[in-house]
Amino acid sequence: MISADPAERFENFVKNYRSESGLMEYRDRIQKMTITGERSLVINFDDLIRFDPELAKTLLEKPEKTLKDLDQALRRIIETEDPEYAETVENFHVRFANLPEEHHINLRKIRSEHINQLIMVSGILTRASEVKPELIEAVFVCQRCGEVMILKQTETKINQPAECFNPSCRRKGPFKLIVEESKFIDWQKIRIQEKPEELPPGQLPRSLDSILVDDIVDIARPGDRITLTGILRSTPETTARGGKLVTFRSFLEINHVDVSEIELETVEITEEEEKKIKELSEDPFIYQKIIRSIAPSIYGMENIKEAVALQLFGGQTKIMEDGVTIRGEANILMVGDPGTAKSQLLQYVARIAPRGLYTSGKGTTAAGLTAAVLRDPDTGTMILEAGALVIADRGVACVDEMDKMREQDRVAIHEAMEQGTISIAKAGIVATLNARTAILAAANPALGRWSPFRGVSENLKLPVTILSRFDLIFVIVDRPMEEQDKLMTDHILALHRSQSIEKTPPIPPDLLRKYVIYAKKNVNPKLTREAADKLREFYLEMRKIGEQPDSPVPITARQLEALVRLSEARARMALRENVLAEDAEAVIRLMRYSLRQVGRDEQGLFDIDAIYVGTTKSQRDKMEIILDIVRTLEEQTDAPVPVEVIREKAHLENIDATFVNRALTQLKNDGLLFEPKPGFVKRA
Repeated sequence: MISADPAERFENFVKNYRSESGLMEYRDRIQKMTITGERSLVINFDDLIRFDPELAKTLLEKPEKTLKDLDQALRRIIETEDPEYAETVENFHVRFANLPEEHHINLRKIRSEHINQLIMVSGILTRASEVKPELIEAVFVCQRCGEVMILKQTETKINQPAECFNPSCRRKGPFKLIVEESKFIDWQKIRIQEKPEELPPGQLPRSLDSILVDDIVDIARPGDRITLTGILRSTPETTARGGKLVTFRSFLEINHVDVSEIELETVEITEEEEKKIKELSEDPFIYQKIIRSIAPSIYGMENIKEAVALQLFGGQTKIMEDGVTIRGEANILMVGDPGTAKSQLLQYVARIAPRGLYTSGKGTTAAGLTAAVLRDPDTGTMILEAGALVIADRGVACVDEMDKMREQDRVAIHEAMEQGTISIAKAGIVATLNARTAILAAANPALGRWSPFRGVSENLKLPVTILSRFDLIFVIVDRPMEEQDKLMTDHILALHRSQSIEKTPPIPPDLLRKYVIYAKKNVNPKLTREAADKLREFYLEMRKIGEQPDSPVPITARQLEALVRLSEARARMALRENVLAEDAEAVIRLMRYSLRQVGRDEQGLFDIDAIYVGTTKSQRDKMEIILDIVRTLEEQTDAPVPVEVIREKAHLENIDATFVNRALTQLKNDGLLFEPKPGFVKRA
């Protein structure tokens, strides 16, 4: 006859359960625990259901009592296996993973009916307090008679004895807590928040505070995606003066933590879908199909959609032997006139990308993008809360209206764009968080529309430190063109008439998302000799243009690294393990297209300084001439130089008055010149 006692049933399960391959799985794990010094035994709930459904049911109905019984049963088993080890450990824990589907509750769906139930929740860890010792067994001594009293602590505040345990004393104090003899356990408070992809449109993300104790503290950090198993508890809310309200606050008493290191396990790909993905990858037109499947309701923009497709798949992150990390994520910037569908493209990518996240420049701060240091209202300690780029780790962060962000907020993303990390040193907290995020950004030109007569730095009010970190920059100009306008008009009107796109995308959005996930998880392309030769040839050819003494620098090593990243991403699109010459040729074409738009000087020569420095070499040469004019005139007259005379002299050097005015303003801003009185300048 099977015992009704949960502890005995559990001992029977541990001693007799065999896996499908016939191994005594949990007996083996317990033997390893005694060798490695572990204190927790993790049980797959499916195994318990298969072996003893009655015990599984008891655990779900009465989790608190049953878990305590199982912990005691585990202690007895370990005492039998290794008595010496059992004596050295205060607490053993039985932890459960993979609860039944009906007990996997969405954070938004947690209700009062779940209180005191064993549930499983998933989300992003956004906050984590420091690890503190929690008092679980207090030793008090009576100050009057010296009686030693041991009292279990179950409340949030220290529970003192009501009176002395000594029958001949029975005084109500004073009592002294003997800290050295009391027992403590590690304690940590965390906050888990809904994943961005699960968030209903227009809703704020829900969160749940959770408590970790003993050996599971500090196994996850802000930004990690975690699945928690635990008992939902509730505690009354309080007023500012400490009065208790009738409303309660929920929190999770955690039994088990499962950290998802990569973003991709959360999406299940069936065998049928895997077969479809492999069939698609063998299609010779797979690249065109993927590009046409990105935002099909947006007309045109083929080059930009191709770049976005490469960004979704990403290249290989490489960690060198000396610890240097070369990022695999590509960053793309779109600059364009109003009404060119930049925001729609960003929002579409945020929906389709694994861990996609959309944010707009106006409503974004440095702390919101990176990480914030806040004071915990319950404990008063400083805690770290993850921001958007940390939450989008290994995903795509779509940043709209980047030009509208405040300068001090924009600076915060420099490190994430190049190193893939966020470093925080605030309020005594020094931490580095992962932010391996591809950034797709959009910005508007400084004067509302892109001016072909102004340089990149004048059209774009973005610092060169940001611009230089983008692998590709695209300019979208809205120019009236009869044939193009007819096609776009027909496309937009057809959309409004039927409320659906004329042609269905070659790959449905759900399948495309799973295709991206499958490729990133299973394909790690390597650069072949042929592809490397193509990239080498292009790079050296471009560098050769800049060898002449007066020639600008057309390209730098940063673009070469970008080409490698994008080539790997293109190979990944076809689920290929090797980067072929055709991949290199395709990304070279994209790079040329991007450089033609933003990496040229006034004479049409390739000049990467347009992006990296903000001024082209030809502009710097003209500014040198203007500085020489000021120097010569100042030495001749030993007085401030009239601006009108500078314009006349510059005109003789074929420099127009408009450029002179701009150059003088910039030289004054740079501190090289100053204006002692209106209409005159002097060297600083």
